[in-house]
Amino acid sequence: MRTLIVTMATLALVGALVSTFAVASDSGGAGPRVSDLEVFSDGLTFVTAGSFAGAGARGQGAQVLVKARGLVTGTCISPRGEAEQRFALPMMLKGAGATRKAGREAAFFVRTSPPELASVEVCPAADWRVAPAEIVFTAVKLQVGRPGARLLCQFPAVDGPVRDPGCQVER
Repeated sequence: MRTLIVTMATLALVGALVSTFAVASDSGGAGPRVSDLEVFSDGLTFVTAGSFAGAGARGQGAQVLVKARGLVTGTCISPRGEAEQRFALPMMLKGAGATRKAGREAAFFVRTSPPELASVEVCPAADWRVAPAEIVFTAVKLQVGRPGARLLCQFPAVDGPVRDPGCQVER
């Protein structure tokens, strides 16, 4: 009987220690999360920056993908520069990067590519020059992490901090 009690107490102690170490490990507990997110519209690209916790192995960064939807406006200029015609075209811009680990948090900064427009898409003729002026961004989709521990956030595009990025863990 005494051996059974000692064995059960030892197993309970080992179980408690294992669960304590698991909570203290770098696994992130409940899964990945974004703790800070700032977005900026700088005219022709979309920039997002923030911090991320709970994904990736120690010392490794996680992949960051951003897609920003918006309305590109600008002008078409004739070959001799005599005439101009305004245009507006909805577009999706994409950007990619990686997080930089700093302890349990990882920071990221990602910028979309500027819009690439062919004159035949928006101008009266192929020999006209396209001059995009600005983009009014309307929505953003952000993915941070690796498959199995990836965070997906969708939110309206704003300048400054995003209070509720609408993030969900993708498993």
